[in-house]
Amino acid sequence: AKPQHKQTDRRYYLPPTKNNPRTMNQFIARIANYVANEILIKGLANSKTFQKLAVRTDARFRSMKDTSNNSINSTLDEIHKAASEHAYSTSTSSGAAGGTKGGGGAAKMELPRPPVGGLAGFLSAMGKEIGKDLGMAKVK
Repeated sequence: AKPQHKQTDRRYYLPPTKNNPRTMNQFIARIANYVANEILIKGLANSKTFQKLAVRTDARFRSMKDTSNNSINSTLDEIHKAASEHAYSTSTSSGAAGGTKGGGGAAKMELPRPPVGGLAGFLSAMGKEIGKDLGMAKVK
């Protein structure tokens, strides 16, 4: 008698039986996983050498993480300090030079504002770009 096959996803499905090779492969894979778990994992967990290696690796990883965090923070502090000094020196030197359009008043430096978000921001940006393309926009 022919084995009855049902077609699913262009492949034939064989129901699991005692003689099915897929069932035997799964059984052997389970045995191999069990043996590996018992021998390797429990053997390593009880090994003093492996425990020392794990502790040293963890300590080294933590020290590298702390060193990199400190390095990044110090670099960011230096950048912030330099930017602040530049911003204040620009505002005081332009005010002292009298280079304002209004004549004689001190120039007030403003921090750039973030762009408007959402649909209003999109439409505003699109209008500016269209104005630039048509030559109607103000050139800075």
